[in-house]
Amino acid sequence: MLHPNKFWPAFAVTLLLALLAGTAHADTSRQEFNAALQQWKAAGIHDYSFTFYQSCFCLGRQPIRITVRGDKVQSAHNVRGGAAVKADQVGKPLTLSEIFQQIEQGYAKPADHITLTLNKDYGYPERVYIDYYEKMADEELHYEISDFAH
Repeated sequence: MLHPNKFWPAFAVTLLLALLAGTAHADTSRQEFNAALQQWKAAGIHDYSFTFYQSCFCLGRQPIRITVRGDKVQSAHNVRGGAAVKADQVGKPLTLSEIFQQIEQGYAKPADHITLTLNKDYGYPERVYIDYYEKMADEELHYEISDFAH
């Protein structure tokens, strides 16, 4: 019999992989993406804030609140507790324009699957899922963006 400390991590990974295998992703066309990018640019928003969450097979990822002023990240704070986030803890906090650039790179590569949920009012991505190589595990990019304010 497996020791409980060894069983639960293996069970959790197995369950997650089973769920992901059964998840269908409807790819977002390059035209839909380009239209959303143009909508974002036309809105002319350079000062804003949003909550950013990166989903991954890694420990310690928590939602962060990113504040952008003049198209540059002014601050990033952990949503739970409010502690400032250092770039080396989560990678460089991104602006929405930089997230658009990452998506653009996914189309240029080309990634096997790109699925976006785009904000109807401003065009920015509310959810980003990029699977660069369908047959490879753990190289996907998955962001969630919420609580946008400008």
